[in-house]
Amino acid sequence: MAQFKNLPKAQQEQLARQYGVDLSALESANNNGNDDKQPAPSTPTRIGGTDNANTTKRTSSANKGDDAQALKPFGYDFLAGNSASINTFEDLPLPNDYLVGPGDTLDIQVFGKENQEYTLTVKRNGFIHFPKYGPMQVAGQTFGGVRAQIKAMFAERVIGVDVSVDIGAMRTMQVYLSGDVKQPGAYNVNGLTTITQALLAGGGIKPSGSLRDVQLKRDGTVIAELDLYDLLLAGDSSDDVRLLKGDTLFVPSRGAQVAVDGEVLRPALYELRSNHTLADVVNMAGGALPEGYLSSVSVKRVTESGVKQFSLDMTQASGQNFRIKNGDAIQIAKSNDALDDAVILRGEVARQGAYHFAPGMAVADLVTDTKRDLKPNADLDYALVVREIDAERHIRVLQFDLGNAITSPRSVDNLPLKARDQVFVFSNGIDSAFWDQVDFDGLDDQYANQQARRQATNNASMQSGNAYATATQIDPETGAEVSNAQQQTEQKLAQVISERNDEEERSLREQELEPIIERLKEQANNRYTAAIVELSGAVKYPGVYPLPENASLEQLLAAAGGLTEAAYLKQAEITRREVIDDRLTVRHYPINVANVLNGKGHALNIRSQDRINIKTKPNWHKNNNIELQGEVRFPGVYAFERGETIQDVIERAGGLTEFAYPKGAVFSRERLKRQERERLKMLNRQLKQEISSLALRRQTNSAQYTTSPSDALSLADELQNAEAVGRMVISLPRALEGDDIANIMLESGDKLYVPPKNPVVSIMGEVQFASNQLFEPGMTVSDYLESAGGTKQQADTDRIYVVRADGSVMMPNNSYWFSRQQEDLEPGDTIIVPIDTDYLDGLSTASTATQILYQLGVAWKAVKD
Repeated sequence: MAQFKNLPKAQQEQLARQYGVDLSALESANNNGNDDKQPAPSTPTRIGGTDNANTTKRTSSANKGDDAQALKPFGYDFLAGNSASINTFEDLPLPNDYLVGPGDTLDIQVFGKENQEYTLTVKRNGFIHFPKYGPMQVAGQTFGGVRAQIKAMFAERVIGVDVSVDIGAMRTMQVYLSGDVKQPGAYNVNGLTTITQALLAGGGIKPSGSLRDVQLKRDGTVIAELDLYDLLLAGDSSDDVRLLKGDTLFVPSRGAQVAVDGEVLRPALYELRSNHTLADVVNMAGGALPEGYLSSVSVKRVTESGVKQFSLDMTQASGQNFRIKNGDAIQIAKSNDALDDAVILRGEVARQGAYHFAPGMAVADLVTDTKRDLKPNADLDYALVVREIDAERHIRVLQFDLGNAITSPRSVDNLPLKARDQVFVFSNGIDSAFWDQVDFDGLDDQYANQQARRQATNNASMQSGNAYATATQIDPETGAEVSNAQQQTEQKLAQVISERNDEEERSLREQELEPIIERLKEQANNRYTAAIVELSGAVKYPGVYPLPENASLEQLLAAAGGLTEAAYLKQAEITRREVIDDRLTVRHYPINVANVLNGKGHALNIRSQDRINIKTKPNWHKNNNIELQGEVRFPGVYAFERGETIQDVIERAGGLTEFAYPKGAVFSRERLKRQERERLKMLNRQLKQEISSLALRRQTNSAQYTTSPSDALSLADELQNAEAVGRMVISLPRALEGDDIANIMLESGDKLYVPPKNPVVSIMGEVQFASNQLFEPGMTVSDYLESAGGTKQQADTDRIYVVRADGSVMMPNNSYWFSRQQEDLEPGDTIIVPIDTDYLDGLSTASTATQILYQLGVAWKAVKD
């Protein structure tokens, strides 16, 4: 204490807060050695003993185990804490029923004719002593009675004064906590301390202690009992009486206990005080939740013969009055969440969810207005009702025209509904988020941001000296140098001319129908096939659709979004699978779509698993366009009719310019690009297989691989990233002359690049100096190789070849044994000198041969000697 006093004031306050000590009370206690005048502690203070709170916590944790979902005893957390959390403030008004006793200090103020103040402490004999008026007996009386007694005394003895009486400092008294409390022992408390405050000061009650029978003993006799469940469950604190000097709080061990789990408000372990019914215990747990199933409440009871199971109906009085015993486990299960007397609305509607079902309800009662109840992109021509038809929840599908059902409630499309029906409304594919947008300020901001980004990109390009590079780019398919603006314009034009290929995309309609289709497939069996049909060809949304009852072709076409403009109405085809004599056969039936839609001819009977193919009009093709680049008088994207040739399109483009070099034309075809892409993948797979097998071979000491397999695999990965160009070698001069072979028929996606005249011959490969030489008539391959410094030692001179400007390959005449007609070089040609792949292997062979000769020489020397 002396060391504590020597510390600075701020440090003393910090230590006092850390250990929960009232610094003012401590200073008063040390300044006044008189026990009668020692002020009462603001919180109950324990006297002696050791703190076993941590031990209790460890024991509790060990008892819990690892099951975090285990039920916990109810109410014990309420009393867990320490004395710092239950401060009794001295400035609170003192109740009139407070019993005054020895140690209390009375502050008496007399005002009026006389002004005097008295601070009197109740002595041990129960008296207070007025300096002028003598002693007065106050101990054992209530504060209200003492105040009235003092006021009456002054009224008798002094005329013209008024008196104010208050408690200045309450007495300190000692009480005891025993039994199943966490911190049993003796505590110094003030006169206002109640049973619960003392229990809180003791750290609360152990889980083994009773919350329902806390006993207050005075002179060995139980004078009060506190049921904490009254306080916790009903907020009743009438039994929470104040303590007197020498009182003992005794917490006995816990009594009978039951477990309440499941659909209740407070699942926990509850203590029983007397006979309780099932309804009483459920009420302790806060009552059953709305989803609790009260018709069959489970009660498990441990008996001498084993566990006994009870299933009780709490909706009846017999179930509610069932007597609960110690150790019972009560479980209230969750009721079935299936909707009764409801229909469900799903899809492109304003408010999805369940709606109340009333007998006689129809579709028009569920969706009354297209603007209020539907989204803007809802399809009014196609909607479904999915209905469960048996206990196994098999479904059947009903199709109707939603728009007609709303506008004409008396029509057959206004289908009557049943309970548990689900109504599906699908999308018509329109982007309503764009077309219904009215806030164009955001568009202006977006345009400004795009302009800022474009300006920043141009500034960065100017700083790096690549302003020209950003303005143009190289077409990877033809090698033509085109401007960015021109490329974007041509791409947009190609998109406008061409149509979107829906057959290669999974439509939104197909995604929305997938759960229904899967359910129809799952309920199919040996007796009943899945009620689905497939529509393909010239419809808006090709795919698989549910087959409604008594379906017509017109309904199925509405399900697929209707016919496209390419549909051929005079002839379509139904492919049907039929089982005849236990053998599956496939038959085809032609139909006239126009007659069926106009009501002519026989009615069309559509069955499950049918496949309806709407044919496309003859000579109808999508995306028939070609892109002309380079030295064409009017380059751009041109649409063409099937059967047109290169000559036809170039004539429509105004022909070639005077700077064009037709022999160097580059032609790219989309179909060839796809083939080339697949071949590159196959080549990559083969290369990786060869590298893997090569890595497994054993390397000899004399011939090591110069390149590791990992490096070779990285080369294969680069090959995998190579972009296919789909180049096709053509002779544009012959095509323009009308040659039937060279003037090929165009296909959609073709590209033609006509370069300008470029009088250059390129020399590449294993030459001393790869360069581009000016074309001179009469110079041969050998002449150009000499101008490049000749070939290197590892060059394969037997396989020198020339790549023409049009992409064809010419092998020069360089054989001593055979002669062939050698064509003259032309501008734009490229001479390729490949590397001799056997060069390194020859070095390895020479090294091996040298080693063998050396070993033979050593052996011969040994034999000779």
